[in-house]
Amino acid sequence: MKKSNAVAKANVVSIAQPSVVAVAENVKVQKPSNKAVAKSAKGSAEMKAIFDRPYGEEGHTFGDAIEHQASVYKSLLKQRKGQLEKLKAIGEVLIELRSVIGKSDKEFGQAVKATPLNVMSRQDRSDAMWLAENWTEVQTFTKEMDISSASAAYLRQKIAKAKKSTATEGSAKSTAKGSDQGSDEVTGSDEASTQDSDEVTESATLDVDSEESFAASIKLIATQQGLDLAKVIAVLIKG
Repeated sequence: MKKSNAVAKANVVSIAQPSVVAVAENVKVQKPSNKAVAKSAKGSAEMKAIFDRPYGEEGHTFGDAIEHQASVYKSLLKQRKGQLEKLKAIGEVLIELRSVIGKSDKEFGQAVKATPLNVMSRQDRSDAMWLAENWTEVQTFTKEMDISSASAAYLRQKIAKAKKSTATEGSAKSTAKGSDQGSDEVTGSDEASTQDSDEVTESATLDVDSEESFAASIKLIATQQGLDLAKVIAVLIKG
């Protein structure tokens, strides 16, 4: 009786679970066309011929050169990321120094000149402080925009343009809505714009203690606002 039950169970299992062969027969495998295979093989052969040709020092190939330069590029990415982190740390020290000296650009500049950090240009100092103050935003922006490496000045300009574009779009949508609600949203946008303007003024006011510092201030403000420095200079000359 037990043997009969075992046989029955085995039959049930065999019915419920189709064999591997049966499954394989029912699966339709789409094979690549002869044309696609030939094209792929031709491409592979051509690339192999390119990689295998001599390049550089004797005994080296072009493929070796490509592999080496790929490694160099990866190393550069790591170095640039490390440079931003180091610049941020410098900015944190400068921010601390400014908190002690005060908000006056002239007094702060004179204080920096009395320290070993006098080797930094005004632009680099400003970029370092901006980086330290906006580090979280910079990390988010580079991730969203898939930016693997960039200078602080480049990121500063890109983020300023992105904010300006977002503010413009928000203002346009508020105007299209009309009514009191639209008016309130525009007012909020104006307040945000005013706040941004105040922050820019604090971080970059015109320093007129010398022609060089005055020119550096104009360059800095133009960069922060995403303006074309050449056009600004042309307007000044024309004016």
